[in-house]
Amino acid sequence: MTKGVLRFFFDYGAGCLWAGDAKTRALLDVGPVDRKLPLSVPVREQTDRILSAHACYLNPLYPPDPSLWSQSLCDRFNADVDSLILNLRQEIGEDYDILDQQERYAEDVRLNAYLLEHPELERLHEATQPTVR
Repeated sequence: MTKGVLRFFFDYGAGCLWAGDAKTRALLDVGPVDRKLPLSVPVREQTDRILSAHACYLNPLYPPDPSLWSQSLCDRFNADVDSLILNLRQEIGEDYDILDQQERYAEDVRLNAYLLEHPELERLHEATQPTVR
């Protein structure tokens, strides 16, 4: 029996697992398939925490402007993503190949200049530093 294929990436307000081939799409349909898979409660909770944190990545005032995430938050987020994909592969890897297509984040090189131009956002910058774990 051939494994199905899942694509792993976060989409705002949706999920992180998507059908990656025709066979998987026929079985699980289109759109996020996270809730259609037999995942443990801890992995579902981990997924929900990371999805919630990911929702804060875009600049809340104007999404094309630099993200307010610091490098340390990007590093924590990236480590949590790596941990999640490892857990997903352990739980469903016998049935699916999981293609990691999630971008790993780095602090926007424009952030410091952006915050200097918008000092009122320093507080917001600090507030967008959620604890992912």
